Amino acid sequence: MNTMTQAATSQRDLQPLIQQEISQIHQLNEHHVQQVMAYSKGVLDKLFPLTEGSHRDVCQYEVYYQHLLVFFADGRKAGLQQPGQFVALCGRKSAPDALVLKQDGRHVEISLGHCEHSDAAGISDIQIELPEQQAWFSLVHGCQLPACTKQFTAPDGEDYQIG
Repeated sequence: MNTMTQAATSQRDLQPLIQQEISQIHQLNEHHVQQVMAYSKGVLDKLFPLTEGSHRDVCQYEVYYQHLLVFFADGRKAGLQQPGQFVALCGRKSAPDALVLKQDGRHVEISLGHCEHSDAAGISDIQIELPEQQAWFSLVHGCQLPACTKQFTAPDGEDYQIG
């Protein structure tokens, strides 16, 4: 066998191994994202508890009139224990792109949109405002983001601005 044939054979032998390793790394990453998302939803449960159930089990967020409602897979629905914590949204009430909750002067933005790393409810990120650092922190991605002015709509239809 000449050198060119050996190289081609060697590459073909590596291809399944490389594909297997890529698949394994992808599975590990997915598992990590699921763990981080579960932990982040635990933070939501502590700061913004629901009248029943957990943010971990929510399959849909929706705004009904001026209230945030959550829906569970079994058909149950709930709201926030403190409804006034819901202060703004971006997008349509029936399918918001983002929700803004507020606790002790600190905003939390729940980014929704079914993408590769979103959960069953469509959560792709949860960001906490860090006003003392003029920044936001992404719980899901684990990084600090620079503060910027963000435009939302308050539940009553008025403009709501952060920053």
